[in-house]
Amino acid sequence: MAHLVRQTVDFAPTSAISPLLDATELAHREVTNCFGHVIIASECLEQLGIEHFVSYANQHAIVTLFDRGSDRAFLLDVATKELCCDMTEAIGGSDPLDQLAMGDLRAVNTLYSDELLKRLPPSTDREKFVGSRPWLSFDDTDIARFREYRPTDHVLQLLTLPSVPGRLLLVQQYNAARRADRGEVDVANEELLELAGIYLDVDPRNNLRELDRLCKKLLQAEKYDEAIKLAAMAAESLVPGDTSKNQLFLPDTLRSIAKRTRNKQLAQWALGEYERLPPSSLRTGKLSAARKLLRNL
Repeated sequence: MAHLVRQTVDFAPTSAISPLLDATELAHREVTNCFGHVIIASECLEQLGIEHFVSYANQHAIVTLFDRGSDRAFLLDVATKELCCDMTEAIGGSDPLDQLAMGDLRAVNTLYSDELLKRLPPSTDREKFVGSRPWLSFDDTDIARFREYRPTDHVLQLLTLPSVPGRLLLVQQYNAARRADRGEVDVANEELLELAGIYLDVDPRNNLRELDRLCKKLLQAEKYDEAIKLAAMAAESLVPGDTSKNQLFLPDTLRSIAKRTRNKQLAQWALGEYERLPPSSLRTGKLSAARKLLRNL
């Protein structure tokens, strides 16, 4: 299946001129990104009656399959034939099928990309292979060769959804990001607000970059209510147990708006959000700033 899609539609990374995704038109295009590849492959598998899932790791979309009888897991990275393989040993955490069966909107797991790389033929230049597929690692490719190998760079957050909602989510999230890049701030924000609890790009090492850029545009346009809604959407989408600075996105946004508008109620809200977070040096500094702001209002 992956070979058929790969031969039919070429792969190209997302760029500033990448078109919006339209599931009904993808089959007529000669080139698409990983999101488009996954949508096409998923629809083909659905027509064949093969149960499968849509997964996401480090801003990259893939198709996953889980065999209930053997407890094996399989990966279809359409653009890369070497990564259409058994991925059982590369997944950590609770069984994704069990998580989804319990009613979770998405399964949350760990993907150990080093385990995938072990399946490469010995003749493969691993550094070049990963360098052309940056989703496999959080290494900075420009400096990785000069520093000590860090295993944590190859431990990725893996989110998995049932096929149909997964495809719809990919389209909506991708198109929202492209519209934000084009300056269509209001439309992008409306689309993203519908993704509360399921927004995909929440791996702490990506720092909510796309949401942060959009939030700043909303603040510049003095669309404060919309910025707060976007930050709340991000907070609701963080995975359970996230203790990263992504937790600060909502209270930081609230504090920024409170400072701009001299709004004491927002400052109090921001303070409450900081107070409920686990202790850390960063939280301590934010708490101090929030308390100072509240006193000065």
